[in-house]
Amino acid sequence: MASSVVIIASFLLAFKAVLIEGSEVAILSVATVRQLGKQNVLFGVVVGAGGSLLVFLAVRTFFLLLPEVLIDIGTGCVILYFSYRFLRGFKRYYFGKKSFADKMQKMEAEVVKKDLARYGETAPSTLPFSAVNAVPVLTITLTEGFEASLVLAAAGAINFQWTIIGAATSILLLIVLSAISYQYLLRVPRWFLDALAGTVLLVFGSFFLLSGILAL
Repeated sequence: MASSVVIIASFLLAFKAVLIEGSEVAILSVATVRQLGKQNVLFGVVVGAGGSLLVFLAVRTFFLLLPEVLIDIGTGCVILYFSYRFLRGFKRYYFGKKSFADKMQKMEAEVVKKDLARYGETAPSTLPFSAVNAVPVLTITLTEGFEASLVLAAAGAINFQWTIIGAATSILLLIVLSAISYQYLLRVPRWFLDALAGTVLLVFGSFFLLSGILAL
């Protein structure tokens, strides 16, 4: 297997997975921080990211216990599954005319509603810090992080270093965009990101799967 292909694949797979899944967490975090409180949002994101990291390490360890041929096949299967997920998202947003912005507004309202419901009419303008108040953001982070972790684990099994570089680059980009304005994340057509990610995953997923099959 060409080392250049492995490096490019590991970087792009990690970058795309974190960028797309992480963008939803970033948008919700910035959009709800005033009502939920900075500490609640930060706690939820940090703990959720920590849980996702554990999933990544656990799944990657499992992959590494497999024979090299099965690593390629397993990696290919995981990547192709998420390629299908992203391409399905492209179909939904482009042909189905679904709105990503509407989806995020709905999720934002649900996240805030879950926390405010405990206070009723006495809810403060900004919620006090507590682990309970951080649960909605934590749940979203874990959900999106779990999906990203599976792709990262597959990529990390073939090249750990460039997987980390790809993920770190994507996280840095999300932080910068969120600090400037999370609206930038909403302006990029979601169908374009899903189509691009789905195509990248389809190409490399097919490559690793075929490499594993031919090596049997």
